[in-house]
Amino acid sequence: MSSTSYHDGGRAARRSFLKLLAATPLFATIATRSFANTVASGVGKAVGNPFAKLGVRPLINARGTYTYVGGSLELPEVRRAVEAASHQFVDMFELQHAAGRRLAEISGAEFGMVTSGAAAAMATAVAATIAGTDPDKIWQLPDTTGLKDEVVMLGGRNAFDSALRLAGGKLVLAPTQEDLKAAINAKTTLVYTTWRDERVLEALK
Repeated sequence: MSSTSYHDGGRAARRSFLKLLAATPLFATIATRSFANTVASGVGKAVGNPFAKLGVRPLINARGTYTYVGGSLELPEVRRAVEAASHQFVDMFELQHAAGRRLAEISGAEFGMVTSGAAAAMATAVAATIAGTDPDKIWQLPDTTGLKDEVVMLGGRNAFDSALRLAGGKLVLAPTQEDLKAAINAKTTLVYTTWRDERVLEALK
């Protein structure tokens, strides 16, 4: 082998080595991410996390009981009750009445109802105020012809007010307390607000 070929081969080897050395941080990053993903996936599967199987990341809930973060985590006794209830069939109307009576006993309210979330509760409340307990009116919904169907939105619209229209409610906006009196009329079935302070009581005086 000539000295020229030897030196050319040496320079090529050094260039390859330097390229590899320069790329080492990139390889390390890729390897670290791959390892982290593998560990995270393994942990999720190890504890039976169904979200991990779908590639959905868990989050830290710093908002409270909000439907769009899953509502709330269930207490162990709730999970046990759900599991125990999953072994029988029951009449759902009978169950609703029984649950309503129990909620009334606990809360002191006239009656209670369990819903799948706040939006379902809002839709049910509008249906109840429009139709009451009249079977004909209940079956008529969401057609509200001849019925009181206006829902006054005290404070203006929000991201969930479509739930108020599911049962046929017609939105009437009252952005401020001063607008409320003019918004209420013979067609008003409900005043809805997300305010949680004394402004509501002042507005309704």
